Amino acid sequence: MSNIAQHFSVLSKALDLRTQRHQVLASNIANADTPNYKARDFDFRSAMQNALTGRADNGALSMALTSGAHQSGSGMGGSGPLQYRTETQSAVDGNTVDMDVERAQITDNALQYQILAQLISNKFQGLRSAMASTQS
Repeated sequence: MSNIAQHFSVLSKALDLRTQRHQVLASNIANADTPNYKARDFDFRSAMQNALTGRADNGALSMALTSGAHQSGSGMGGSGPLQYRTETQSAVDGNTVDMDVERAQITDNALQYQILAQLISNKFQGLRSAMASTQS
């Protein structure tokens, strides 16, 4: 049973990272007209490896405790360190968002998210089928 839980845990972490990446890419698109905005992204593969090994290599700051009644937190954002995207075209206002790149990245990320969601759905369907066949 733990193997099933581990498998769902991996898929769940991948879905979470895809969601976070979608938010970063959407932020880039939303700021396409903001002067001096620098497009950001993170490496999904290394973020997934960090999530699976439990490492906090995301560059987040640790949370400060100013009272003994505060709960400690990891300060982790979960995604990994945000990096500035390499500039593909120069803009007069200093903005590095390339809408063609952002659209391609967000489409690819959405497709990967959809695949993960379908995998999870198929796993649950398989479990339902297995439980129904053992009850018959």
